Amino acid sequence: MEKRLVVWTMGCRVNQVESAQLRSMGIASGYRLAQEGEQAEMVVINTCSVTGESDRQARQMVRRAVREHPDAKVVVTGCYAEHDPEALLKIPGVDKVLNNAQKLSFGRYPTIPIHAPSATSRKVHAPPPSSVSSGEVDGFSDRARAFVQIQNGCDEHCTYCLIPRLRGPGQSFSSDVIEAQTVQHLSQGFREVVLTGINLGAYGRDGHYAESLTALTKRLLKLPDLERLRLSSLDPLDLDDAMIDLYAHEPKLADHLHLSIQSGDNMILKRMGRKGCRDEILSRIAKVREVRPQIVFGADLIVGFPTEDQAAFEQSVDLVRQGKLALLHLFRYSSRPGTPAADIPQRFCCDGSEAKSRARYLKHVGASILSETMQAALGHEVQVLVERVVDGIGIGKSSQFLPVHFEVSEAVQPRQMVTVSLTDYQRDPAAHLIGKMCSRL
Repeated sequence: MEKRLVVWTMGCRVNQVESAQLRSMGIASGYRLAQEGEQAEMVVINTCSVTGESDRQARQMVRRAVREHPDAKVVVTGCYAEHDPEALLKIPGVDKVLNNAQKLSFGRYPTIPIHAPSATSRKVHAPPPSSVSSGEVDGFSDRARAFVQIQNGCDEHCTYCLIPRLRGPGQSFSSDVIEAQTVQHLSQGFREVVLTGINLGAYGRDGHYAESLTALTKRLLKLPDLERLRLSSLDPLDLDDAMIDLYAHEPKLADHLHLSIQSGDNMILKRMGRKGCRDEILSRIAKVREVRPQIVFGADLIVGFPTEDQAAFEQSVDLVRQGKLALLHLFRYSSRPGTPAADIPQRFCCDGSEAKSRARYLKHVGASILSETMQAALGHEVQVLVERVVDGIGIGKSSQFLPVHFEVSEAVQPRQMVTVSLTDYQRDPAAHLIGKMCSRL
């Protein structure tokens, strides 16, 4: 009998890569991917645990899977499964809870014990990918860009974060394997590749491979079929002179960088256990913008960290404005038991309603900068990676990671790169640029 598989994903780009591998391994094990509305024989939920809200959403997603696929085997894995397997096992209908080290063992799912060991009792060593089959590339078949994971884990131990416990220490993957994965993605028609990892800038520092992120990036940029290489997220201090030089001389590098900043206040950064200070962050941003003026920056920022008063929050607002950070990922602080920040007395914690208000305000500031960025792009021709075509309108993103809608003048398909002349932009319901297609690359 035909077996059908559903893989649902929460959270980071690394989870997306691993879910693509799960789909591929499922196909290799005799499953086919279920179509929308079809009942599945197995549902795998790859969870996130970056905040308390992520935990709640994970439980909600598991209950939805049990409800929508009542006859399926339901397997829960990922960081929330690592963090609190007992909570997941209490949900009726869950068959297995697997930790991150067990995640990529699809063929062994029937034999893996139902109860994953507690994350607090051991170190996690999720296995790096060792090879790529055509099936693993097919795991991205519904996407316009391919993701390549280059490392796992983190050694930074920020005071608010559980990820080092849930993912283990930093572990770089073989540059030869990474290049082989990238080449295979390109052979399948992908033209944009995104390098991703839990702590991308730490690539090579753990001693597994001598090659640095800059050297690896330079190596991949030489691949002839690659049209655009994007780095998923970096700590600002990882933008050293060698990496900045790449942005000065390598046009294949995307005109976009997403930075893990978290706060613009020096005291809050120190209490978070973050490296560097606001002046260093702004200096690195300025140096990159000096060699590539058109670059667009995004950032992760946490609002309402314990002891963040109004003055500290305004420092974050000022950093967003000075750095012209247009694409913000905002998180309201979520206390994670077992982290140093969770031990800060409640009287020093930001009120929930105040944190919501600050997040709304910072979102508004970011939206204003995004609007200015889009207005500055008008009148230019940009290369857009096509993500989909709906009713004669192409939808994709530019090198700056700005969404673009354009009139399609000839048949185009997802993953193709087209030249678009930008003529207008629209604020609502979701901000995007509007243009006309000039040519297909």
